[in-house]
Amino acid sequence: MKKAPLVPVALAMIAGIVVARHIDIATTVWLWSLAGCATATGITLLISKRLHAVSPMLTVLLCGLVGGLLSTIKLQRDWTHDCPEKTFLEVRLSETPVPREKSWRAKAAVLSGGDITLFLRKDSTAATLRYGDRLLLHGYPDLERRIIYITSDHYLVTSRDSTSLRARCEALRLKLLRRMQAGPLKQREAGVAEALTLGWRGDIAPGTQASFRDAGIAHLLAVSGLHVGLLATIVGGMLVWVDKERRGRIIRGCVQLAAIWAFTLLTGLAPSTVRAALMFSLFIVAHISGRHTPALNLLATTAIITLTLNPLLVFNVGWQLSYCAVAGISLARPVIMAFNNRLWQLTAVSTFATLATLPVVATTFHRLPVYFLIANITIVPLAGVLLFLSLVYMALPCDATAWPLFWLTRFCEWLTAWVASLPGSVVEV
Repeated sequence: MKKAPLVPVALAMIAGIVVARHIDIATTVWLWSLAGCATATGITLLISKRLHAVSPMLTVLLCGLVGGLLSTIKLQRDWTHDCPEKTFLEVRLSETPVPREKSWRAKAAVLSGGDITLFLRKDSTAATLRYGDRLLLHGYPDLERRIIYITSDHYLVTSRDSTSLRARCEALRLKLLRRMQAGPLKQREAGVAEALTLGWRGDIAPGTQASFRDAGIAHLLAVSGLHVGLLATIVGGMLVWVDKERRGRIIRGCVQLAAIWAFTLLTGLAPSTVRAALMFSLFIVAHISGRHTPALNLLATTAIITLTLNPLLVFNVGWQLSYCAVAGISLARPVIMAFNNRLWQLTAVSTFATLATLPVVATTFHRLPVYFLIANITIVPLAGVLLFLSLVYMALPCDATAWPLFWLTRFCEWLTAWVASLPGSVVEV
């Protein structure tokens, strides 16, 4: 409570959200409980006139009740609440559809509340869909998995978004993607570069994706906190010469913040990337101000913000993986900082992040990569170089920039395939 006072607050919110999800409690019950707890807190403050006199247990209970109330309200507005077997849904695409082997996949926000994943049959209509498009669907959604398989004659495009900031960033992202696809780099290697720089995973070869998954480093192909941290490190390293006084720290921090959020916008504002960008922004602001803030406190701050906006994110696998990874890194910070070499520190960061996410991976995907430590030691140190070369190729796709990226990607793919092919590389849980 003293070193990271917001951690119990975040945990209490999560507990309240989980209780509200699994136990049907009326909104009025949550409101009366919250009012009673708030009254007790107010009376305590009036009597003692000191903030620290409020019982920590009372504070935790208050935050838990807030989480339960927010979750109950959100669940009542969710589209799966009393949804018939066959229904009409009006949705807004949260991302540009990504091609798969037999379909296009896209996440969408249901206008009545909640989200859904669309699997659209491959045809000319689905290929024209973009972020921000509003669709009217008619079909049989899977309520438990929150997905729907649908053909072009069962949805209608009602409007398109081309003016918002997110839509403009998405248009720029697709323009850069087409530029990379037209470059001299072969499709297999270009798919990895597109995933690292633009968060586009539609061109990654299935074999490459399977090898990275079985080796325990699938997070390298999905833009996440690791990539945001690598970018912040690269930019900070290029400006290390100005970080000698307060003015230099401000300049360096502002450039890092601009690079982080530009990268987040270009990669499609994925939830994991937004969370990572928010947390690294808090770190950078703390560094500029010269204050030491515990990493777990910053992590709890981002958790409280995101859960207040959408409490059901607790049940999102991406949210769970992100926060488990950062919590593991934060708790293992003394061990990580014991390494004097930057490459070894990066390897340790990835290793502890993988260890912290293993329980979520095992319970969700029912498989555990056995040799993830070998992959983290051998491949992760190259991730920063690979990201830098991919950014250079994105800016200037030509033979000179494609050649080093091609051979480094080939080497990483070969090494990953070797680790994945070792006996017993994956344990089915």
